[in-house]
Amino acid sequence: MLAQFLLTVLYTQITVAVPETPAGGLLWTDDHVAQGFAWSPGIASFGVPDHDGQVRITVERSESFRLDAGTLWAVQTPFDVGAAPVGIGTVGDERAVAVPAGRYNLVFEARTPRSASDTDIAYDLHLHFLETPTPSFAILKQGDQIETDHVLSTLADPA
Repeated sequence: MLAQFLLTVLYTQITVAVPETPAGGLLWTDDHVAQGFAWSPGIASFGVPDHDGQVRITVERSESFRLDAGTLWAVQTPFDVGAAPVGIGTVGDERAVAVPAGRYNLVFEARTPRSASDTDIAYDLHLHFLETPTPSFAILKQGDQIETDHVLSTLADPA
C-alpha cells in the first residue's frame, strides 16, 4: 500500500494529478458524468456521488487487478507518473503520494465499507496503479453510478 487516508469529497470528484498539471481541474461533459470519469494527460478525475460522511482512499501499486466482491463500480484510465509525488484528493484537499515513475493503468474502484464500525465512511475508494506498456481506458464494472458500459470520451478540457 502506498497510502491510505480519510477525505471529505467536495464537488463530487476525486482527482489524481501530476504536479505540472494546471490548477482548476477538468470540465465535465454529460459523457464524462455518464462514464464516471474525466481525463486529460497528467490528470484523472473520478466521480463520487453526493453523500454524508467521509471516504477512505487507499492507494496501491498492484501487479494485477480483480474486482472485489464489494465493488460497486470501477473504471480505468491511462496515467503516466514522473519523478515527483502525485496529488490525490478533492478540490482544496490534496495529498502528495509517492508513486514510482512509470506508465500505468489507473483503476478507480468504489467499494462498500466492510466494517460495521465504519458507519461514518460512505465509500472505500481504491486507486490501483498497474504498470503496463500499453495503458487503456475501460469501464470495468458499471454499477449504479455509471450510466454506460463503454467509454464515451477519452479527453476532457481544462477548467
